[in-house]
Amino acid sequence: MPEPKTVDELVDLYGSDEYRATLRSLLDLRELLSECIIRRSYRVSREMYETVKLSALGERVTDNFVKKNIKYPEARFICYLHMFHSDLLIDAIGSDVPALVEIVSRQIRERELLFPYVYGRTLYDKINSMPFGANRTVLTAEESLEVLEGTPQGVFQMGRFITGPFGLIETSHRRVLPPDRSIPFHCSDARCTSTHYRSLVSDQAAQINESRSIAEKIFDKETKNRCDWKEFFNRIDLTPQNVYDDLSGDCVAYLIGDSLTIEEMRRLLEWLLDNTKNSVRQAASAVGIKGGPAARMVADLNVAELLQLTLTASNQAIFAALDSLVMDGTIPVPLGEVRRPVVNEDEEMGAYDLQPELGRFGVRIRSSSLPLALMRLRRLVGQMYRMDDEGDRTDLEWQLRSEEGPSLEAKIEHYLQRGEPREVVSSLLLARRSNFIVAASKLSLAEEILSTDEERVNAVMWKLGFSVEDLLDPHKEFWLLHERLTQAVRQAPPTMTSRDIDRIRGNTGSYFPQLESVLRESLYYTTWALTTDHSSSPRPFIYRPHVDEEGARLKLDDLGKGNRQDGDYAVRFNEKPDLYALTRGFQILGDWLAEQEGSASDFERPDTGIPKWVLKQELQAFAFRSTLPFLNLLPDSRSFVVRQLKEISQRLVSAEAHEARNEWAHGRSSTPDVEMLKRAVDAIRDAVTWIEDAGFCRHVFRRVKATVDDASRQEILFVDGRGREFAFHRPSRFSWLDLPSLTYSQHIMPAARFAEPNEVLRFISESDSPFSRLWRDYPVRSADPANSTSIQHVHASKAGKSDSIT
Repeated sequence: MPEPKTVDELVDLYGSDEYRATLRSLLDLRELLSECIIRRSYRVSREMYETVKLSALGERVTDNFVKKNIKYPEARFICYLHMFHSDLLIDAIGSDVPALVEIVSRQIRERELLFPYVYGRTLYDKINSMPFGANRTVLTAEESLEVLEGTPQGVFQMGRFITGPFGLIETSHRRVLPPDRSIPFHCSDARCTSTHYRSLVSDQAAQINESRSIAEKIFDKETKNRCDWKEFFNRIDLTPQNVYDDLSGDCVAYLIGDSLTIEEMRRLLEWLLDNTKNSVRQAASAVGIKGGPAARMVADLNVAELLQLTLTASNQAIFAALDSLVMDGTIPVPLGEVRRPVVNEDEEMGAYDLQPELGRFGVRIRSSSLPLALMRLRRLVGQMYRMDDEGDRTDLEWQLRSEEGPSLEAKIEHYLQRGEPREVVSSLLLARRSNFIVAASKLSLAEEILSTDEERVNAVMWKLGFSVEDLLDPHKEFWLLHERLTQAVRQAPPTMTSRDIDRIRGNTGSYFPQLESVLRESLYYTTWALTTDHSSSPRPFIYRPHVDEEGARLKLDDLGKGNRQDGDYAVRFNEKPDLYALTRGFQILGDWLAEQEGSASDFERPDTGIPKWVLKQELQAFAFRSTLPFLNLLPDSRSFVVRQLKEISQRLVSAEAHEARNEWAHGRSSTPDVEMLKRAVDAIRDAVTWIEDAGFCRHVFRRVKATVDDASRQEILFVDGRGREFAFHRPSRFSWLDLPSLTYSQHIMPAARFAEPNEVLRFISESDSPFSRLWRDYPVRSADPANSTSIQHVHASKAGKSDSIT
């Protein structure tokens, strides 16, 4: 081999715009070929290898390979797959890239080159149903083909080339979505929450792979002769992506493939067909899809075809489409739901470990490792106000005139570090229309779909990465109605006229139904939280009202049948229990929980239900030895829970809240008792406040602060929408219990302490939506117990990609 060229020599030879563009295309195609899967029968055809022109060095290397018994077609094509040594092994300008693209495209369409469709449930469900035995994390070539049989071609993108059922589609925009052969699965151990991976492999007996193995050994002997190609790539800007782009949307494909139903994917592509100035329509036409109404064009496409065509649009266009479809309800995202990749939850991109999310304010890119929101806001301030423009500086100086600091820059930092993010965003974003236009452009925000200032502020906060869940107050409407009714009752004169009665009755007509809703939701949630064995649940500590409320109702109905007081009728919980049943329900639950303390042994968790890690280490403890969560609580906490449940019930019953409701809401009397209503309203205020303080309702607590001392002790503060605070301390002996991550907002039950000083039961909610229904039975457990025998359960990581080229 000749002496390697210097980087300067390489730039002089190959640094032109034409050479760089051609080389980039060849590199992108090479990356796709490096990760495809081929059968044993695959051969490199003459038309394929002749598209690549060899350099003088490549010709010499090919001759050497042939002497080593590598067949000429493979020897020549290996020079393209390897490409770099003491010089380029190919002549990029002389190669016929369009012809190579067409050949590769045809081979993908005809499934000679295979890519796994790694999104959604297709391969996840299939690989979980196949008995591969213990610790089989790498499949054989035959098994890999069996897994791929009957599944669509995988959709990936390197540079301008998108793989998929339509072959290769070439686009005008670049994206890095590298091929992946790792398929996730969950083992049979119900206590294991790790995601494991099985790697698909290409057949190493294929001629090109056998030849490649021989060639690599030859190349490895001459490592010292290689150029500094990495520095060359940096010098001529050939790196595949900007890893420091904190708003890169390349990972949006994982969100689309994992979190949208096929119908939602159709609506997304429809929007793009009609709103991208014909660019997506042209791509569809190029692969044989006839024009016409967008709905008709997408009607018969499968998920892989939909995703491949969707990716022909730019990230900005896809963001605008998702934002628009969420805001108009076409893609329903209920209050509190955030859609994230599911089987691709471990996929992170760039230096900031970026991942996509879809919430009710659209799509955003968040970092799993760094808090980027405040840093993005600081950058946005500099984009909305040009610091080198005297007019902009004057405007910003005036807005920040009350802030401390010797300079404008110091005032900005003080304002951002000390101010409430919502207030900061609101004051700066809405100060000038130009500010919002800049923010919309920089954050890929479709400004035309936002009609109010509140929507604009929320959307910008969401895009930056701030939490907007503080808007979630499940009792907001109740307290508004409570305040109105309280005022109406207090203002009632001693002798009421029919007008006074009608005014009060008008308030009770909406107040009591809202009260029943609050009590019903709180009672069912508390029953579920304290009686369900969360540790054995396939989705631990996740409350699904559309599923779990019914189970709680049946539980209470069963308990109520045998609960009578002083000859009263049994308390029944039908499909819509009345106010009396709801007020009595808290005591019924409290009584039953207290009774179970005397039969705790009936709820002891069997040894088979104890996590394997419990006996293998001493740093982490398992706190849920009972299958009845209530019995896992500390003694004083159990006493408080029972007492509070009974007091809530007794307060409402003694104040005759249900009688007041019947008398006023149903108009049973022409002169209803206002004093009874006053007592009832006061009792209701106390009872609902006790419910909230104990955490017997689904108020959302969001993380607002985390402090760390020099001993790495951390205090994490959560606050709910009504200002209640709760602090957690870490590190903790109870970090492996599958409770919700302290990274996310959640429901906290302060009354339910299971360990000192403040380890409490906490949950997250899952709304009934197309997304939740799509993943309702996830994770799916392997039916073969042997699958979990030798798998590492505590720290699972994604299987690495194969080093082989094809």
